Amino acid sequence: MPKIQTFVSSAIEQEISNIVQQKKMEGANHFEANLSNVTSMLVELGLRVYKLQGERQGGGFSQIEFNKVLLENVIKSNLVCQKILAINTQNEEVKGQEGLSNLSLIAGQIKNTSDAVMENFFPAKEDHD
Repeated sequence: MPKIQTFVSSAIEQEISNIVQQKKMEGANHFEANLSNVTSMLVELGLRVYKLQGERQGGGFSQIEFNKVLLENVIKSNLVCQKILAINTQNEEVKGQEGLSNLSLIAGQIKNTSDAVMENFFPAKEDHD
């Protein structure tokens, strides 16, 4: 195995020593848990993270694409719910019951409840005139 000599701060050395001690307390022997092995493991992990970051920059997660897909699905869900609600208001069991068969009344109640929930997450800005 090639040997690489590197210098780290005292804080980093202490963190690595803490990991070695933790591994020994978990039952590892001195061949499995020593400064060299733990440092090598940390370098390998660091290289994996470094490579993953490079891959993400090349074509990973796109917030714009995610927002587009999310919005599209919310719109579709909204439209499906509207159609189902409209169909259910024509049901013989609810006809004649103002609170259940009046589509615009139901839509207003849904909007008011929705607005109240949204207000919890996105409070309206007060006008300071």
